[in-house]
Amino acid sequence: MRTPLSIALLAFTLLPGCVVAAGALGGVLISQKALEDSVYIVQVRTGVATTWSSVKTTMSHMSLKPTDCDNEARTVKAEIDGAQVVVTVQAYDLDQSTVKVSATKYGLANGETSKMVKDKILSDLERK
Repeated sequence: MRTPLSIALLAFTLLPGCVVAAGALGGVLISQKALEDSVYIVQVRTGVATTWSSVKTTMSHMSLKPTDCDNEARTVKAEIDGAQVVVTVQAYDLDQSTVKVSATKYGLANGETSKMVKDKILSDLERK
């Protein structure tokens, strides 16, 4: 008689901890989806070669550390204001391209840094 009662008490003791752990795990997944709005995709009226060149220059000027460029994928990664920023350039049409900017800081999406980098890239592209 003692064994079933002990098992029941043990199950009730562990159950709230499991529910809290499951709730915390579910909360992380939901917040990641909600923070995905900090990715900016902009279509610009410059060719992909000009846009890519300008993005690399802008990113190298904004970052205090060296940037990591992949010329084949047209992706550049840099640390700006403590956030990891990734910018990708893709051809859209003959004289048009798209720029995708995303940033994460402390493992979470960072919309402020993404917007700042996007604005600087567009400002530099207007000068060309």
